[in-house]
Amino acid sequence: MRAFIHCLKNTVLIVLLFFCVLNGMAQQPVHFNGTVINTLGEHVKRATVSIPALKETIITDQNGQFSLKDIPSGTYKLSISYVGYKELTTTISVGPTKKSQTFTIETDNGQLDDVIVQGETSTQHIQRQPIKAEVINTKVIQEQPSTLVELMNRSAGIRVRQSGGLGSNTNLMVNGFQDRSVRFFKDGIPMDYLGAGFNISLVPVNMLERVEVYKGVLPASLGADALGGALNMVTKQSYDKYLEASYEAASFNTHRVSLSTFYKDDNRKVFGGIDAFYNYSDNDYRVDVKITDPELGTLSDANVRLFHNRFRNYYAEVYGGVRDTKWADELRLGITAFHIDRQNQFGTRMSQPFGAASSRQYAFIPTLRYQKTLLNDKLHIDQFLVANTLHVNQVDTAKGQYNWHGDFIPSSSRRGELSTRGSLSDIDYSYYTSRGNVSYLIHPQHRLDLNAVFTGFSRVGNDPLGLRFFSTGKDVLSEPARYDKIIVALGLESDFFQKRLVNNIIVKHYGYTTDATDADWEGKEINSSNKNSKWGVAEAIKFTLNSYSFIRGSVETALRLPEQDELFGDGNLKLSNFALKPERSTNMNLGYRLEKPAKYALEFNSFYRLTEDLILSVPYNFMFSRSENVDKVKGMGFEGDATFTLLNWLKANGNFTYQSLRLFDTDNPTTEGARLRNTPYFFANLGLNASFNKIFNSQDKLQVYWYYRFVREYYLDNIPKNKEPDGFLGLWGKAQFDAPNIIPNQQVHSAGLTYAPFTNGLSFGLQVKNLFDTSVYDNFKVQNAGRSFHFKLNYNIR
Repeated sequence: MRAFIHCLKNTVLIVLLFFCVLNGMAQQPVHFNGTVINTLGEHVKRATVSIPALKETIITDQNGQFSLKDIPSGTYKLSISYVGYKELTTTISVGPTKKSQTFTIETDNGQLDDVIVQGETSTQHIQRQPIKAEVINTKVIQEQPSTLVELMNRSAGIRVRQSGGLGSNTNLMVNGFQDRSVRFFKDGIPMDYLGAGFNISLVPVNMLERVEVYKGVLPASLGADALGGALNMVTKQSYDKYLEASYEAASFNTHRVSLSTFYKDDNRKVFGGIDAFYNYSDNDYRVDVKITDPELGTLSDANVRLFHNRFRNYYAEVYGGVRDTKWADELRLGITAFHIDRQNQFGTRMSQPFGAASSRQYAFIPTLRYQKTLLNDKLHIDQFLVANTLHVNQVDTAKGQYNWHGDFIPSSSRRGELSTRGSLSDIDYSYYTSRGNVSYLIHPQHRLDLNAVFTGFSRVGNDPLGLRFFSTGKDVLSEPARYDKIIVALGLESDFFQKRLVNNIIVKHYGYTTDATDADWEGKEINSSNKNSKWGVAEAIKFTLNSYSFIRGSVETALRLPEQDELFGDGNLKLSNFALKPERSTNMNLGYRLEKPAKYALEFNSFYRLTEDLILSVPYNFMFSRSENVDKVKGMGFEGDATFTLLNWLKANGNFTYQSLRLFDTDNPTTEGARLRNTPYFFANLGLNASFNKIFNSQDKLQVYWYYRFVREYYLDNIPKNKEPDGFLGLWGKAQFDAPNIIPNQQVHSAGLTYAPFTNGLSFGLQVKNLFDTSVYDNFKVQNAGRSFHFKLNYNIR
């Protein structure tokens, strides 16, 4: 009996102790983290988050994130308020296993007209800066089988041209600037080290948070040698666990796959993720070509199917690191690998088909990024490092040529089809990039930004069939080429009169050195050894007129250094040009924006450019291209953009762009005042998007959309001004010269739908592109695909 009582006492004590431990664990303070987004998936900046029971209140950061520290475990009412949105009140459970959550707030369409919107999403924050930026929210269309190129072409002032189908070369034009005058970034880092592995024609929209296209002045944090334009692809910013996957099947045996996943531990200290995608297409669409009769030598029109235009690529980035430690806000190590396999159907123009030439590019790329905020959030440090080598192979060993019907015509005088000598080139492009950024809040109204980007580049290779130096017989590619450059930008952002006036002033220093040797077609040695430095300055200002509108303007003197492939070629279809000089330009922008959230937004912008030594990619010997300086170009233009909420379920948008870019001081009556060659001068877009909820159940969502694109005719070469159409601004009428030199008017319709049966999880999209199967031409009058059908399946877990 005593033993039983003793055992019972011990049991009671153990049970009491167990409950005490549980109670202690329940009361142990923990950190609770969250992210606030709107119904479009945009992060909501400066939203107010509060737990009334604990008298805790916090404001979300620029990524819509917040962190409540030392919160006792338990269940609480949490409130999220944001002017222009419905207040959200919900119950949260805080404990060792529940430390983060994503909250979605809805637009309040019934708000009073005189309410001043003080909060803003990340997209709105960038759109409202003194420095003009077009923000493309990829989340809005990530369920559609649309490419990033198509999405950008629906935006004002932006035109992306492709030299063929999926995976073909792209040319981005922003307010008249094009080619490498527009710089590319990934999360604020110059993208040169990624080669062709991560570009706008390949990256699936599902992997991106948004795309920022800067027009005119660049922020100091994007310190680069751009003449007046830049594109920054911002990848997913969520720190919640998720898995997203998509698969698209389309015409011409096209397949596109994407996978993104992110994992963090319960303490949010350690994280890791994978971003990967795969693209494949036969690109065997039909085109209109000129075929030479082998007996008569005459040209005749023919419609043929492309037969040697396959494209395949793989891309994967694995990353991991730690966050929110005493010594780092974030330390991230990434490993990227990609492989591109491309068949070459034609060169710069569609004048000669190829049937055997192919090229490859692959790389293995380690990256390191460190970020830390110090001195009570006043000082922010961001350092990025990468060192890698891109491997490029070119195979051109067909001893003859092909015609457009795919027939091979052997030739004893040829070792290749791209060139008579052929190619088996193997080239290594080595990069070292260091980007350091320091931002310091010197006063609540003044922030200083210092950004430095150093890029070291070298090229070396071999080609047993390639060009050799006449004097030594040595392979030209085996001679190393070196190019180093550094860009330093210092910017001061200030606001006055309760932030009604915001001003940015930026000073830049450009420095570069080159050391390379090449040969001309006869094997004569050409040397390039140069060192130079320049200065530039920029000013951007914004003045808020009232709660809904503002004006902004900018002016800058900018410099753009030649890129390595412009100087040294790409070992493929792009030739070297050591004589290239840096581009110089004076740019001015002026714009006005009027916006009433959930109702409409109107924006008008204008620009003026005065550019010397513009670097332009031009055809060379029909099959090749190379970069050349165009002496002087004067440009002006204007654009308009509008979006309207017509009904709660129906939205409309439209935009137009006009730009007049002309040569001057040419000392040639034929080209004086001529439009810049191969450059569209007017294009416009229209779109309708209808959204319906609760069609078949209480959670489903259906979207139906239609897009229309118009591009006014433009010209392959510089034509005399008196030969242009005589209609107002050249917008109607016919050019007074031979049609083969004209890229004709183009009108393209696309339509589709997306359906999501549940709030999260599965969705699919259907789209018909080029609905009426019109002939579409692009860079150097290369014909793109006609009508095509696309199906996309999306799945996500959060």
